[in-house]
Amino acid sequence: MSRKPKGLQNTLQVRLSPDPSQGRLLMEHCQEYIRTVNVLSRALDADVIPHDDTFSTKDFVTALPSCVKNQALRDARSVFKRSLELDVLPVLKKPICQWNNQNWHREQGMLTLPVTLDGKTQQIHIPCADVVLSGHPGLLRIKKKRGKWIADITMTVPKPKLVEQDGVMGIDLGIKVPAVVYIGGKGTRFFGNGRYQRVIRRQFYARRKQLQKAKKTRAIRKSQGKEARWMKHINHQLSRQIVNHAHERGVGTIKIEDLQGIRKGTTRTSRGASARKNNRMKNTWSFYQLTLFITYKAQRLGIKVEQVDPAYTSQECPACSARNKAHDRTYVCAECGWRGHRDRVGAINISRRAGLSDQRIGATGATRARPVDGRASASP
Repeated sequence: MSRKPKGLQNTLQVRLSPDPSQGRLLMEHCQEYIRTVNVLSRALDADVIPHDDTFSTKDFVTALPSCVKNQALRDARSVFKRSLELDVLPVLKKPICQWNNQNWHREQGMLTLPVTLDGKTQQIHIPCADVVLSGHPGLLRIKKKRGKWIADITMTVPKPKLVEQDGVMGIDLGIKVPAVVYIGGKGTRFFGNGRYQRVIRRQFYARRKQLQKAKKTRAIRKSQGKEARWMKHINHQLSRQIVNHAHERGVGTIKIEDLQGIRKGTTRTSRGASARKNNRMKNTWSFYQLTLFITYKAQRLGIKVEQVDPAYTSQECPACSARNKAHDRTYVCAECGWRGHRDRVGAINISRRAGLSDQRIGATGATRARPVDGRASASP
């Protein structure tokens, strides 16, 4: 197999239109693929098979082409490594199947890939949407989503050169105000409508409560999926607006707070309807997704993204560094009298902090840093 190309990865969803026999064949392969990954990951967890390269596709049997068996083994090893972090072995349930970049190709609205049919590996040709693909082809994943066959195609594009700009933007994430950005010498800007988002999410929640009483579990799952897709759309819009704002104002570095573990530090333990409502809103707050979207969109424009320690960023005075707690949305420093919006204080302090060291790249491509002490600046 060729080396994995360096660069940024884009995943495009392409609609497939298989005939009934191809659809049944794809479903059989997807189910067999997931079954194989689960069996291999359990065997790795039980030390039944070795963890080194001495174990290969020749050492196990499954009704999949050799190239797909190789991908299943790699996925099983990834699942096992993930279990070391979670302290539990994940069990895959949704049927999918994956092919590496050397075993599929697409041309003239037709996707060609190998499958096992009657015990033999054969190439099948599946009609697909004519979508422009740019970059080096990578992993192909096929799945069935809401009754439709979808191909997730990963393309690798060259990594752009970093923008040689001195501007630094700090971003403070919150619930009432989804994002507040500050650029030194160029002012502050507020992005998103937190009140509107809370209203819509409360409507989703109230609807699910009614469905729960009626014991309509399928409708509940559909409502959850609809809310997640709506929130994802909002985060895509917000991240695009924020990154475009940075690009237009010559920002070379975006600094954003590392909110890993924020729920544990801000969840209220008191009883009552108000506490339950606030906890529900914080625990379903999609700050991590918004951070991911900002990160990858900025990287595609050559803007560097750094994570910073969020402790006390909403409490330190930007003028004298004294710590004060804000009353409602207004921050007033008891030492020097500096006054401003609470979230603006957080954005200013974030823009001035140094990036966290010893960061690591997670499976999703997002950077994660060590846990920090103290309260984060996430605004309720």
